[in-house]
Amino acid sequence: MTFIDWIWVIICPIIAYLIGSIPFSYLITKWRSGIDLRESGMKNVGGLNAMMQVGFGWGLLAGFLDYSKGLVCILAAMIIPFNNDPLVGAGEYYEFSWHKIIYISVAIAVILGHNYCPWLGFKGGRGIAVIVSFLVITNPILLLVFIVSMMIFGLITRTVRPAQFMALFVGIPVAFFLPIYPPWIHLAGLSGGFLLGLFTIGISIAIFPKYIGPFIDMFRGKEYRIGKTGGVILVEEEETESKK
Repeated sequence: MTFIDWIWVIICPIIAYLIGSIPFSYLITKWRSGIDLRESGMKNVGGLNAMMQVGFGWGLLAGFLDYSKGLVCILAAMIIPFNNDPLVGAGEYYEFSWHKIIYISVAIAVILGHNYCPWLGFKGGRGIAVIVSFLVITNPILLLVFIVSMMIFGLITRTVRPAQFMALFVGIPVAFFLPIYPPWIHLAGLSGGFLLGLFTIGISIAIFPKYIGPFIDMFRGKEYRIGKTGGVILVEEEETESKK
């Protein structure tokens, strides 16, 4: 345990938070339409709300840029050769190092920066695009589990946000027991179900506060739902359409 290890553990999450706080969805929507995402639609500074306000193409670009924030940060945390000597634990499955601590803390910090942007009064998105970028790198199989679970919950509940929330928590027990990892994760010394499980718990806790409202609104019948034509609409709007 050295002084430089402590410095990296402090500096890396701060940098990741600042990168995560770049509000691409807000900036693109404001540029294209003058709309403030904090006051329009879902009142969420994310790609889905941007898509609803300024169209599919611009919303897709905003989502991609949000995705890129997470991708850049998690790749940096993986590639930079931080101290990977075991701090605690025994065996590859349970060993924990400074590198692994930085890897998890950087992921959490990017989400917090995206979800609680200091430049927008600590308002922001919900972090799904960022999380997808993490899972692409960390374990594509877990990403597949997330996507399939989200589709199943989406079909059952006809919602987007609560389905995302439930799908991520399905991934937590799966993460602890996944036996297969990408070769780049092995090379970085970041494989092991214990690490992936803690990583998944960390990012799940980071987004949890943002999904309490939509999850409750689903049961109150006030959450945005997937309409008959595939669009995301309010329940009241769907009922109005059905009466026409």
